[in-house]
Amino acid sequence: MDAHHEHPADSPCLPACPAWAEGALQLFALQRRYPEMLEACRSARAVEYLIVAPAAPGTVLPEHLQQEELVRLNLVVGRDTPEVLLDEWGIRCNLTFRGRRCDCAFPWASVLAGGLRPPEKKRPKFGVIQGGKKD
Repeated sequence: MDAHHEHPADSPCLPACPAWAEGALQLFALQRRYPEMLEACRSARAVEYLIVAPAAPGTVLPEHLQQEELVRLNLVVGRDTPEVLLDEWGIRCNLTFRGRRCDCAFPWASVLAGGLRPPEKKRPKFGVIQGGKKD
């Protein structure tokens, strides 16, 4: 993680922070701030990948991954997964492993890091500036 957070550790990590895309989920996971993890995922344009601990209670992954210490999962909506469902419990999606589809579930406690695509920045609208002399 090259970028540094521009806020105190106990403050919210917002999309304007230079470390938000690569570091927000990791920061919140270390502090067990699961509601803020949910909010970060919801505000992102996309959750690009997750790093999860398969041994965490409630985690659902294919059998061949359950003995791994950590697993990196790509969650490209539209390419590999039709949708990513986010709620207070965690993340649910359907992914492909070894050519087979699998329903997966990741409680927030199993999510250790991830990459988020920042939301699009709103461009300022141009306004009309009245000029000239008024009578």
